[in-house]
Amino acid sequence: MIRNSLLIALPLALVACGKSEEPPAAEATQASAPLEQRLAGARLVVDANGLAAKGEEGPRFGAARAEVDGLAEKAFGAAGETSRNEECGAGPMEFSQYGPLQVAYQDGNFAGWFLRAGEGVVTSDGIAPGTTTLEALQLERQVQQLNTTLEGEFQYTTADYGTITGFAEPDGTITALQAGVSCFFR
Repeated sequence: MIRNSLLIALPLALVACGKSEEPPAAEATQASAPLEQRLAGARLVVDANGLAAKGEEGPRFGAARAEVDGLAEKAFGAAGETSRNEECGAGPMEFSQYGPLQVAYQDGNFAGWFLRAGEGVVTSDGIAPGTTTLEALQLERQVQQLNTTLEGEFQYTTADYGTITGFAEPDGTITALQAGVSCFFR
């Protein structure tokens, strides 16, 4: 009987000795690596309240257009293409396009952004259209499907408790993300 008890107790004791209360540094680094990898190629990082150069604070919605365009021009190395739409639901809007990122302005102030698939821009959560799937996003964040006239529209709660709207294909491919004021007709 004592022998049987030892056979059961010995493996349990060995397992208990091998456990530590804090994960080793290598494990902690591995846990943060996926977000770091997703942010690695970013020139600009967007979030529910604005945008920034990677690793820095940046302009929030309401900032002057000159400040936002200046930051984006520095990040992309060239001035953005500009356009205007007089018929947006929120009123006339102006836009600057930098690679996959369209920055929206209203009355000369930063009002929103729209991000398509492409290189150089990612959300602060590491989400990127064309790279991240809706299924993967649902594993990380609270996602709500929206019932609008825009096909595949959804919203998700960011790590800082903001809200970003997105669009996905039926196969789950995220095609675009958006925050702030938009020029969509629903």
